[in-house]
Amino acid sequence: MRIQTDHFIDIQDRISGQIGALAEALPHCAIGQLVQGVDDIRCLARDNGFAAVEMLASRLESAVAAGGYRAAVLTYLDAMSDAVFAPRGPLPVAAQEAWLASVAMRLGH
Repeated sequence: MRIQTDHFIDIQDRISGQIGALAEALPHCAIGQLVQGVDDIRCLARDNGFAAVEMLASRLESAVAAGGYRAAVLTYLDAMSDAVFAPRGPLPVAAQEAWLASVAMRLGH
């Protein structure tokens, strides 16, 4: 059990680190770097059962693709940082809606 816990914490730390690094690089990174960074986070989250992070990263990718993303990026990254600590596993629809509502509230919508 200890090995599983250590692996979980390692993945949690990797995801948090990637989110933090992307947030720090944001003012200087090109859109391609942003998209790749978010996709890397989404894939790592998906592969390791961090469904809330995966869903938020997917929505951020959609926001970036739609074009009006600059104001939303840090908000999504903040929510993703919080979501790293959410329970792992399948994400019920109500939980998805709650995470998205938290982003909307942070954006003032």
